[in-house]
Amino acid sequence: MYHKTRGIVLHCIKYSETSVIAKIYTEKLGLQSYIVKGVRAAKSKSKAAMLQPLTLLEMEVSHRENKGLQFIKEFHRAFVYQSIPFDAMKSTVSFFVLEVISKTIREHEPNEELFEFLFEAFCALDAEKKLNPDFHLIFLLQLSRYLGFAPHGNFSEQNCMFEMGEGIFTTQGNSMYLLSKKESALLSNLLELNLFENSPLKISRGERKQLLRNLLKSYQLHLENFSLKSPEILEAILD
Repeated sequence: MYHKTRGIVLHCIKYSETSVIAKIYTEKLGLQSYIVKGVRAAKSKSKAAMLQPLTLLEMEVSHRENKGLQFIKEFHRAFVYQSIPFDAMKSTVSFFVLEVISKTIREHEPNEELFEFLFEAFCALDAEKKLNPDFHLIFLLQLSRYLGFAPHGNFSEQNCMFEMGEGIFTTQGNSMYLLSKKESALLSNLLELNLFENSPLKISRGERKQLLRNLLKSYQLHLENFSLKSPEILEAILD
């Protein structure tokens, strides 16, 4: 049975002399792996380029339940990047976002609201005239809402400490996952920002790095076996 769906290419590996296997997060079918035959043949190299990580696709795919590998019948770009491939900083942020997606989305069940958020996030990053230095931080916060552990409650004089394990602003306590008052205030300010508006916080590079470390720690607390390779590269290029 064939389905039309959009997709975000997460990973692609060679399979035989002329084919590839692409892992794609799709709008209608969730996370899927597809065999794409013949795209590495000399006459099809332009097709192979469309299966590189980050590519946003429109596809017609064959889908059979309980089958590990599916097949793509037709595909073309759903969106053509104008700046990400040519901007080192945007590319680095994009691959950080892609790695986060790859490590957090493991379900084959579709989530169209989540897919739309991810699709629009890449489009918004590409459209920015100047990279928002908080883009990756806002992305992590907003993604956590779809993953079920977004911060809740409000920062106040009384509830001035954020507890990462419970995900709440609270009074002082003894938890090893309790952020300082200053860190909690920065997190509260970040919660007010919109991924699709380029209005970064007026904070230092050191504070921005600490926010990233705290957010990644929160992901590690809530997601089993969550670890990334790209944060150090991201910190270096945004420094």
